[in-house]
Amino acid sequence: MIVSAEWLYSRREEVVILDARHDLMDEEKGRRSYEAEHIPGAIFIDMANEMSDRSLNYGGRYPMPSIKRIAQVFGSKGINETTDVVIYDGNSGGMAAARAWWMLSYIGNQRAAILDGGLKDWKNKGYPTDTKIPEQTTVHFQPSVNHSFIAKAEDVYERLGDAILIDARSADRFVGVSELLDAKAGHIPGALNYFWKDVLTETGKWKDEAQLQHHFKDLSKEKELIVYCGSGISACPNVIALLKAGYTNVKLYPGSWSDWITHEKYPVTKGD
Repeated sequence: MIVSAEWLYSRREEVVILDARHDLMDEEKGRRSYEAEHIPGAIFIDMANEMSDRSLNYGGRYPMPSIKRIAQVFGSKGINETTDVVIYDGNSGGMAAARAWWMLSYIGNQRAAILDGGLKDWKNKGYPTDTKIPEQTTVHFQPSVNHSFIAKAEDVYERLGDAILIDARSADRFVGVSELLDAKAGHIPGALNYFWKDVLTETGKWKDEAQLQHHFKDLSKEKELIVYCGSGISACPNVIALLKAGYTNVKLYPGSWSDWITHEKYPVTKGD
C-alpha cells in the first residue's frame, strides 16, 4: 500500500509509475510540473480531465467517472487489473496519489501502492528525474468493482446517525469559518473532523500502524465509516490510513462536501 523510494528505485523497471500531481487552485500545475521533471518512466495522470468527469452535472467539483471510463483511462496508461503500480504526487502525503490508488482499488486492481514522501523524498534520496515522456501502451482493464468501497450521496443521507462520518478537511473549513472552494461553509451533521495531514509524521511520511491506531482510537471498528472532504481527494489518505489501522468497513464519499451542498434537502451545520 505504501512503498519507499528505495523500494521503487530497485524495482522501477517492474512497475508502472504514475505521476498524479495536482493543485486544487491551479489545475494545470500538475502537468506543467510533470513536464518540467518527473521520475524516469513515469506516466502522467490528470486529476481534472482523467480521474474526474466534468461532463456530469452532479458529483461535486471532481465527479467520479463511470466504471467504464475509469477502466479506459487506466488501460490507456498500460494498467489493467493485474498490473503492479506505484503512484506519487507532489504532496508528501500523496493526496492526489491516494485518489488514484482508491480508484484503482475500487475497480479491481489490488496491486497499487503510493510512494512514501512522493517526489520530494525521491529527490532527497538522490534518485534521478528526467523530462522524457514515455510511450504509452494501451491494455484492456477488466473491472471487478468493489461496491463496498464507495458511498453515494443518498447512501450518506440514509445513514445519518448510524454510520460514522469522517470529514478530512482542515478544522477551519469543518467548523465553517473559512471556505474558499465551495459555495457553502460547514459540514455534514454528526461528522467528526480528522484532518488528512494528521495521518503523516512531521517529516511528511506516513505514520505506522501503531501510530494510526492511536490516532483513530476513538472510532469503533464495528461501525461503518464514511470518509469525505471537499471534493473526494484529500479524504483518500484517511481511507488508506484507516485501512492501515485495521478498520475494514471504510467507504469514500467521492462527491463529498461539494456534492452534498447541491442537494437542497440535505442538512448542513457549522461549529464543532
